[in-house]
Amino acid sequence: MRFEITLKAEVHNKSPALVFKVNDKTALEVDDFIDNQERNIIFEAQVNKGKNQLVITRQNKTNEDTLVEHGKVVKDSTVKVLEVLMDQYVVGRSGVHPFLLDSANFFPEYPEPWFTEQKQKGDTPPISYNHCQTLHHNGDWKLDFEDPVGFWFFEYYAGKRKFR
Repeated sequence: MRFEITLKAEVHNKSPALVFKVNDKTALEVDDFIDNQERNIIFEAQVNKGKNQLVITRQNKTNEDTLVEHGKVVKDSTVKVLEVLMDQYVVGRSGVHPFLLDSANFFPEYPEPWFTEQKQKGDTPPISYNHCQTLHHNGDWKLDFEDPVGFWFFEYYAGKRKFR
């Protein structure tokens, strides 16, 4: 299956590093984003008939990639998923046609000591974020899908399936 993913990174300090996986098999690694420029990522991957999962793993973000002044984030390194196409089906386009793109979840790996400080204050951050299109932290962005994609896509479009 052909995957076309459009991303936009805000780079502070260094480029984000991403690993693209389909069904736990690495398809591509990318670590050369340019600040505030869209980037099209294209790769082929084997999929199963029926259930599959696309995972974008963000790694290499450190505390130095976030600038905080007076308790507020003023500059950060983030990656936004703008569009995903699978075999030319637009699974989602941010802002215009989010559709199935909104069904993805992000499972962050929070930085220390921030995570421990939040827990000590009784403000433990969530384990995952539903309907997430921005990768603020290291972690896994997961989109479940089915093959054939066209059938899966049109079942949602026709309202025969619901988002989880």
